[in-house]
Amino acid sequence: MKPQQSSIVSEKANNLATLSSQERLNLRETMRQMEAMEWIRRYRKKALEEGRGEAQYWWQQTLLDIAKKRGQAAADDLRKRMNEQKDKK
Repeated sequence: MKPQQSSIVSEKANNLATLSSQERLNLRETMRQMEAMEWIRRYRKKALEEGRGEAQYWWQQTLLDIAKKRGQAAADDLRKRMNEQKDKK
């Protein structure tokens, strides 16, 4: 996401009541993509600092926690988005 685009999303997010339903859907999609990118960053940092095996264990536990809090479908969606982001690079 471009910095300018981020500020536009941020400004509009300050007042969700003024967004059209399409804008809310777009914002939701953007937030999900950004979340996937953030988890990839955290995983890579953990792998560098503590090793790949420890990072994989940490990620499995984190994914289980996400599934408990948000449901298995949300955890699966996050994993799918992360794999899509990873494959783009």
